[in-house]
Amino acid sequence: MIRICGSIGAGNTEDLERKIKKALSLGADYLEIRFDFLKSSEIDAAIKIAESIKSRAVFTLRPPSEAGRFRGSEDERIVLLKRLSIAEPMLLDVEYFTIKHNDELADFLTSQRTPILVSWHDFKRTPPNDQLRHILNQLRIYSNFAKIVTTAKDLEDAFRVLELYEGITGIELIAFAMGELGVTSRILCTMAGNAPFTYAAVDGNTAPGQPELGYMRRLFDRINSFNYCKPDAN
Repeated sequence: MIRICGSIGAGNTEDLERKIKKALSLGADYLEIRFDFLKSSEIDAAIKIAESIKSRAVFTLRPPSEAGRFRGSEDERIVLLKRLSIAEPMLLDVEYFTIKHNDELADFLTSQRTPILVSWHDFKRTPPNDQLRHILNQLRIYSNFAKIVTTAKDLEDAFRVLELYEGITGIELIAFAMGELGVTSRILCTMAGNAPFTYAAVDGNTAPGQPELGYMRRLFDRINSFNYCKPDAN
């Protein structure tokens, strides 16, 4: 079944409440809360707002090095990642380089039994497939949920990322390419790749080439309807 995660980047708690309601009304299956869009002083209040939907939410706190908006120190970000972990979301998105270079954080998340979505991004290109395979093997050291996102320079890049799904077992993988040329891979990763979900924007995208949630929901509903109505080949 095709599932969509509505990505929410809200500048304040009032905007967060509004966007959560809008995402649910548009048919989001899951929600990604980009806590890095908020001031650090508002994060505790935002966690309370997200309490009712945390069982279907991905909590994310991106640093500037990962195209995020968090402006505090890395030590402050680690403290807040722990706070998000304690809140018990469906998944806590933690960047590969963050968890790789912070054993104390990795140990804490393990002790909390936090379900982690280990993510890796390339904001400039789509590396060769053998490199992407190596990265995937590194990600699965830390979790059975992994995300690999590259940047498509042409359509070949977009389709090449989907080749990561060939022959993989024992891991829930979300893999696609960013940018306008990568939109196709955002759609096909849930169909050809069997990704647990793909991302769509709620009132303004949080990543390059991210389609709008309402459009994505209508598109997938049409695809599901087409598959349901297909005549039996027998």
